[in-house]
Amino acid sequence: MNHMVFDTETTSLDKPFCYDVGYAIFNDEGAELLRRHFVIEQTWHNLPLFESAYYKDKRPLYVGLMRSKKAIMDKWGYVMRTMHRDIIQYKVAAAYAYNSDFDDKVFSFNCDWFKCNNPLENIPVHDIWGYASQFITNAQEYKNFCEEHQYFTDTGNYKASAEIVYRYISGENDFDEAHMGAMDVDIEAIILQECFNRGAERDKDYKVNKILPRARLTPYTIKINGQIIHHGEYVKKYVRDGMYSFTEGE
Repeated sequence: MNHMVFDTETTSLDKPFCYDVGYAIFNDEGAELLRRHFVIEQTWHNLPLFESAYYKDKRPLYVGLMRSKKAIMDKWGYVMRTMHRDIIQYKVAAAYAYNSDFDDKVFSFNCDWFKCNNPLENIPVHDIWGYASQFITNAQEYKNFCEEHQYFTDTGNYKASAEIVYRYISGENDFDEAHMGAMDVDIEAIILQECFNRGAERDKDYKVNKILPRARLTPYTIKINGQIIHHGEYVKKYVRDGMYSFTEGE
């Protein structure tokens, strides 16, 4: 039961013109059978469009990859035909991506725009983020790891990006996600395999926890007749009929 892990990079979120597609095919044991990395010709040569990409500064890195034959430039339609042939030849049963909803949107948008068939329409696509949510980031050990290294979102919750999850399972706390197709496939495949090793079922959809709430303690004081009788820190506060109830943290 071979499976594929894939990743895309785009110019924007609303109109996600793709300039980078990377994918790799693995067997049941996690051994890599095939790897491909494509730079999309139409977007690459449209300089004003490419310049709108968040990671436009990586352009010289792509030049290096293409010069060393580690990435190939071709048109979107050819890349889709190649992926379709690879799926058939290697008997791929399912495809996986971290935050696959976005990558699904990328494929649909670009296949519609360039008027070609979408190779992912013929196989199920599963979200590695959902696998990580159920088998990695829901564990207290992961949350302790985030506390130790201060991996919090702007809203104060725990981070659960592919980069942070990979740091957790690999122990490489100085690792930075490349945000380039084939390189990101590497870490996403490792995360997926770790979930398989922890008991995740193959070819299954798991619920994505996009928010990992972090209980933050808020100090409070109780006074009677001006005298302080209690200091504490609460996680939750309830008010009903003028009565206050506090749930304190450990």
